Amino acid sequence: MDIDPIEQIFEFERKFFVSSLPDIVEHANHTLIIQGYVFAEEGYAIRVRVTVSDTMVSFDDFTSEVDRFGAYERRVLAGVVGTLSGAWITVKSPPISGQRYELDQQLEPSVAVSILQRCHRIVIKNRHSLWLGEDGWEIDEFGGQNTGLIIAECERTGPVVGLTIPDFCETEVSSDLRFTNDYLSRQPWVGWGAQFLAELAAKGPYFEEN
Repeated sequence: MDIDPIEQIFEFERKFFVSSLPDIVEHANHTLIIQGYVFAEEGYAIRVRVTVSDTMVSFDDFTSEVDRFGAYERRVLAGVVGTLSGAWITVKSPPISGQRYELDQQLEPSVAVSILQRCHRIVIKNRHSLWLGEDGWEIDEFGGQNTGLIIAECERTGPVVGLTIPDFCETEVSSDLRFTNDYLSRQPWVGWGAQFLAELAAKGPYFEEN
């Protein structure tokens, strides 16, 4: 397998909490993502990710009382090993003012799978990608210990300003580190989601200056 050169970029993104999956995902491109964290601390992360294109998984069979410490994610991984469409290792910095450093390198899929099989901090999600106006959006539907969490994200090559925010975005979480994938791998939604929803109900939605 030929390994692509390293790609180095700065991400500019805005993220929003979504209470329920919008109907428009029916027209989206779908990708299953399974990723684990070799290191994650204070927003810095080293991540290994595999993807399966044109695939969605139903997370209805997840049981929090049984599937702990990545067991569910590894079980799904075992079922899709033969259909992987890509594998990467990524280094990230903390997000600051909607900007985050990211460095990607393709991996041999078998190496990525071997690492994920040994990871205790794993995130699994269905990603629904589509265009809304001039912007590309990704709506992530999380599974496993993060089942029930949905995040919509708009990413650009420069600062995300003048953004038309879709109605399905309930509140902005761009600056809330709890909604980074590395945090969710350590402190999943099942443990604090109810508290966040109570905060949202009490304080109301928030959107950063557009």
